[in-house]
Amino acid sequence: MFGTGFANALFGLVALLCYAGATVLYVVWLRHPLVSAGRLATVLAGLGAAFNFGFLYVRSVALKTVPYGDLLGSMALFGLFLAAMSLILEARHHDRSLGPFLMPVSLFFLLLSFVVPGGGEVRPELRGSVFAFHVTLNMLSYSAFAVACALSLLYLVLGRRLRSKRHILNGPVSRFPSLSYLERAARTSIGVGVVSMAAGLTMGFLWAYRVWHEQHPEWLLDAKVWGAGGTFAFYLWIFVRAHRGASPVTTARLAVAGFILVLISYTAVNLFFSKVHSFT
Repeated sequence: MFGTGFANALFGLVALLCYAGATVLYVVWLRHPLVSAGRLATVLAGLGAAFNFGFLYVRSVALKTVPYGDLLGSMALFGLFLAAMSLILEARHHDRSLGPFLMPVSLFFLLLSFVVPGGGEVRPELRGSVFAFHVTLNMLSYSAFAVACALSLLYLVLGRRLRSKRHILNGPVSRFPSLSYLERAARTSIGVGVVSMAAGLTMGFLWAYRVWHEQHPEWLLDAKVWGAGGTFAFYLWIFVRAHRGASPVTTARLAVAGFILVLISYTAVNLFFSKVHSFT
C-alpha cells in the first residue's frame, strides 16, 4: 500500500470494514427483510463512503496532487463512486435491492487498492486539471457501467422468474424492483456512462498529445488506448440499439458483457499489456 502514513491506512481499513459489514447486512436484508439490518447496512455503506473519501483525501495531501494518478488510487476512487451511486439510488427510490450487488464491488476494488502494487513519487506529467478530469470522468463512466450491469442482472433474474411456470415472486426476488424500472434505470446508467467516457477520453487524448507526443510518439498504438476505445464503442452501440427498440433482454445481456470488458480493460490491460498506462 502507498506509504502515506498512519492516517491513510486507518481511513482505508475503516472503509474496508464498513463496506464488508454493509455487504453482509445487505445480503441478510435481501434474504430476510429485517428493517434493522437494512438500516444498519445503509449507515455502514455511508460511513464506508465517507472513510473512502478520507482515504483519498489524505493520499492527495501527501502527494500534493490528485490521489488517483496510478491504478491503486483509481481503484479506491472507483469503489467510492460505486458506493455513492448505490446510496443515491437507494435514497431516490427507497429501495435497497442494489446494495447486495454494488457494495461487494466497492469492497473488492478498495481491497485491491491495498494489494495492487502502486505508490512512489507521482511523475510530474501526472498532474494538472486535464489529467484529473480524464481519470475522474473515466471512473464515473466505469461506475455507471457497473450500476447498469447490476440492474441488468436483476432484470434477467426477475424476468426469468416471471417466465417460469409458477410465476410466484417470493423470497429475495420479491424485493426486486419492477422490470420496467430496471430497464429504464439500466438504460439511463449506460447513457451516463457513455457521456462521461466520451468526455473522459477526450480529456485523455488532449493530455496524451500534450505530454506523450515526444516521449511516447506511438502512444496511439498502446493496448490501453485501444481497450478504452473499444469499450466506448461497444457501449455506444448498446445505447443506440436500446433507444432504437432493441429487446430489453438482449440489452441487459450486452450490459453484463460490457462490464466484463470494462474489468478486462481496467485491470488486465493496465497491468500486463499497456506500456505507458499505469492508471485508467
